Amino acid sequence: MCTSDLRAPRVLVVDDMADARRTLARLLEAEGFEPQEAEDGSRGLEMMRAQLPDVMLVDMKMPGMDGPQFLDEARKLNADVPAIVVTAFGSIASAVETVRNGAYDYIAKPFDNNKLVLTIRRALETHRLRKENRQLLRSVGKETSLPAVMGPSDCVARLSAEVQQVAPTDFTVVITGETGAGKEIVARAIHRHSRRAAAPFVPVDCGSIAPGLMESELFGHEKGAFTGAVARQTGRFEQASGGTLFLDEISNLPLPLQAKLLRALQEKQVCPIGGRKGIKVDIRVVAATNRDLTTMVAAGDFRRDLYHRLNEFAIHVPPLRERRDDIVFLAGRFVTLTNEELSKNVREISPAAIGVLMAHTWPGNVRELRNVVRRAVLLASGQVEREHLGLGDALGANETSSPEAGPTIDRAGPLKAFVRRRMKQLERDVLIQVLRETGGNKARAARMLEIDYKTMHTKIKEYGIPT
Repeated sequence: MCTSDLRAPRVLVVDDMADARRTLARLLEAEGFEPQEAEDGSRGLEMMRAQLPDVMLVDMKMPGMDGPQFLDEARKLNADVPAIVVTAFGSIASAVETVRNGAYDYIAKPFDNNKLVLTIRRALETHRLRKENRQLLRSVGKETSLPAVMGPSDCVARLSAEVQQVAPTDFTVVITGETGAGKEIVARAIHRHSRRAAAPFVPVDCGSIAPGLMESELFGHEKGAFTGAVARQTGRFEQASGGTLFLDEISNLPLPLQAKLLRALQEKQVCPIGGRKGIKVDIRVVAATNRDLTTMVAAGDFRRDLYHRLNEFAIHVPPLRERRDDIVFLAGRFVTLTNEELSKNVREISPAAIGVLMAHTWPGNVRELRNVVRRAVLLASGQVEREHLGLGDALGANETSSPEAGPTIDRAGPLKAFVRRRMKQLERDVLIQVLRETGGNKARAARMLEIDYKTMHTKIKEYGIPT
């Protein structure tokens, strides 16, 4: 997403109908967004001046300043904020014209809640990608190798060598690793060093899209293919033509859709929903998963033929706790990036704070480290101190009996078994804490932890967490 990981994405709803605004606000809040309501265009502009939203939902028909007029003024304040136009069926032609003039997309009333949420997420993702592209253009000529992005450890050096080996080919690649370890960074590196580098890199998060919408997301649909399909929509396969399609968390793909994906890969063509003719596509597929696909194959949850079609080359991204030589490098890099983002001048991380970072087990991997450092830079002035990290005692409160006695631990069994037990306990404690913070809202908790809903549900069941 283009937004800070320290807060929920802000969605400004501009609609003169109070009931419609409240209904949308409840839906958005349940989906992990921060809704903001404006009863007309003038109020919407005031709210934009006070605090820029991350995306806007704008009703076409409003008294006084209507939707198109509001968008014209909003673009003068900030042309980058994506806008989604909400319109009645009879005003679709006007909405299409608004999209031509710069709105991100439109959605017709009555709309499907899942489709609306998906459209918002797409808008946020598109905005994030544009921002990244601008940053990449500004950094032309700078070092973009994996060690320059991920760290100097031997693990990253091995990853870099594997990327250099497979990138020039058209092999389909499966990247495995825990959530937040950097699988998408590796996928982008494969694309960047391939002959397809000038074409699109199109990511799809298979864990965040409702199963009923996934086929349309991948393959597109024709106008009239189903209720609400008021125009033709190209799928991600077509969008990635000539480039790389990145299927993140592919283990969440439903079995019926796995068969269609396999056919698309074998025949190198897709058929949109409601279409009669196949469309040729020239893409390379890179897939990623935080689960063991061989175990899923054995259990009948993942097609064996699709697994072998995808697994032409495998890359494993180790968790951050297994490449501790990267922690200080990454923390320093995140300090620099956050300084640029927040226009701050935090110069360094204190030795005490580095000690805390090195002692932490990082169950959330690099993503967790990034969030911790960004928050610390926000709070710090000259340098990051240990109290800015928000990690407390790096060993965890439940491990320490007293400063003199040291941590109280169960020493029975080999080291690996002990570490696994402690990691499971830590993971369970984190899940309980986040569920408590979200009032038991599993979908919101999954988004805060940046895991998919299915994984959240599985872990709650595995650990016997009451909900």
